[in-house]
Amino acid sequence: MPIVASVWFRVRGEQHLNDGNVLSVSNLSKNFGKIVALDKLDLRMDHGIFGLIGPNGAGKTTLLRILLGLIRTDGGQAKVLGMDVNQDSFEIRRRIGVLHENPIYPASLTVGRFIDRVSKLYQTRRDPGELLELVGLIDAKERKIGALSAGMRQRLGVAQALVGKPELVFLDEPTSNLDVMARRDLLNAILNVHEEEGVSFCIISHVLSELERVCSDVAFINAGKTIVAGSTNEVINQFSSNRYTINVSDPRMLHDELLNNANVERAEVTGTKTMTVSLRSDDHGAILAEIEQLARSKGIKVFEIERTKSLEEAFLEVMRRE
Repeated sequence: MPIVASVWFRVRGEQHLNDGNVLSVSNLSKNFGKIVALDKLDLRMDHGIFGLIGPNGAGKTTLLRILLGLIRTDGGQAKVLGMDVNQDSFEIRRRIGVLHENPIYPASLTVGRFIDRVSKLYQTRRDPGELLELVGLIDAKERKIGALSAGMRQRLGVAQALVGKPELVFLDEPTSNLDVMARRDLLNAILNVHEEEGVSFCIISHVLSELERVCSDVAFINAGKTIVAGSTNEVINQFSSNRYTINVSDPRMLHDELLNNANVERAEVTGTKTMTVSLRSDDHGAILAEIEQLARSKGIKVFEIERTKSLEEAFLEVMRRE
């Protein structure tokens, strides 16, 4: 079973410890003919902002469709908010929100009119104006959806997902095709909703730097299985603590010199002036000094050496071990 640390979250200035899993998957299996999409998958998510990460074909979309009650499992159990996805699908969907990848909206409707119409579908709903204020779209209330930027449409999707006062929101690639500023604004909106409203989020994304910023916990899945799960900081520390980026004048030459170095587990050229190394020994200082001395003996200038610790580096390391 994956290890998932307890998560603290803040609601209107007060701290609360999670009181149970918002998502629990055990031994989950799903096949499409001879294709194994989920292979006895185990996963757990507590209250907070959770990142689900995996390469294309890992099973993320299949898992999401099962959790939303769109397809049934072939084995195992999946629960959302303590309810079984096969038996309580309608009640689950009443209590969650979803932003699918690449959503389509009626271009001729204004932002305010659209959210107002969506809100009327729910028995328990948020005030549309308050909701648009929350995601930073109140000034665009009278603007037609077709005139919105990509980032504003994504924030509109978050607003739509929040209309029914959900306890949990699934976001599938929420920042895809957004520019840097739009991504920042959307992430800030997600953080704001979580901190102010206590809503939990499960985010599926390939942009790991963004997940690192907002997620308290993450899980890596591959070939339908959970391969790593835990707090974001723990995962980063565990799988990228031995990796260093070296800024040098000739990374290709240094890479070739390090191929047979017993203390270097892996060396990669990552740019015209950079390379990354993974070290075997715990005595990193001595090994790095040795590498620097070797470089200088070959006429290679070393400008900077720094430890590389990020969620992306951790994911790459985990996938290499698979």
